[in-house]
Amino acid sequence: MRKNLKGCKKLARETLAGNFTVPVVGSIAVAGMSVISSYISTALFPGDSLYAIIGGEVFSFILSLVICVFSAGLYRVYLNITRREKYSFGELLYFFSHQPDHVIVASFVLALINLVTSLPMAWFSFTTDMGSTVEAQMNWAVNYMLLTLLGFVLNLLLAMPFSMSYYILADNPDMKGGQALKASAKLMKGHYFAYLRLLLSFVPWIIFSMFTLYLALIWLVPYIETCLAVFYRNISGEFDEPPVAQFLDETEA
Repeated sequence: MRKNLKGCKKLARETLAGNFTVPVVGSIAVAGMSVISSYISTALFPGDSLYAIIGGEVFSFILSLVICVFSAGLYRVYLNITRREKYSFGELLYFFSHQPDHVIVASFVLALINLVTSLPMAWFSFTTDMGSTVEAQMNWAVNYMLLTLLGFVLNLLLAMPFSMSYYILADNPDMKGGQALKASAKLMKGHYFAYLRLLLSFVPWIIFSMFTLYLALIWLVPYIETCLAVFYRNISGEFDEPPVAQFLDETEA
């Protein structure tokens, strides 16, 4: 029987209880790799020239593809947790030895969307001066936040059809990256509003995390990802009686 959003979150809490170690370590590792890649990019391409902007973005883009292979292993962990199946730290490196090219192809599209939607903010940040007066600095900050928000919204909307790609690859490692993207877009049809409702339900918790200096994200991020894993299982028909077979036409393509 398919679950509503409340049921998805309930199952996520139940299955995640006592299983935080690997998800927390994995989430911290992904965040750490992203921060390190940003520092490396800045160090290799300093300044605000066009070369530095483009070079930095391209370098970060390439590194993000490698990080995504690690992230795909983490998605596999979340699925195993929600299914109450065995998992280990080794799952985090699973895709480095199981068709990493399939993950990279899917990641390329998602990373490209992220790159394109972040370019206006990056260009504004590198090419405009904050000014010397309080008024000028306030105007700069407002424009920066608006462009950041615009990029976030555009990225969310453009990437939404492909949001289940990593879960699909975790279940079907032999499926090609393009097939996983196609399967995700097909699977998400009719579920965009439910997906947005699920994401928006975490906004108060994210705001609360600010008052903990974001330390609460250590536990919140694994909870969100576990909820999304249950959401994937839900819309893919896994909770139906009998379970609905998915992705057969994609894997045979």
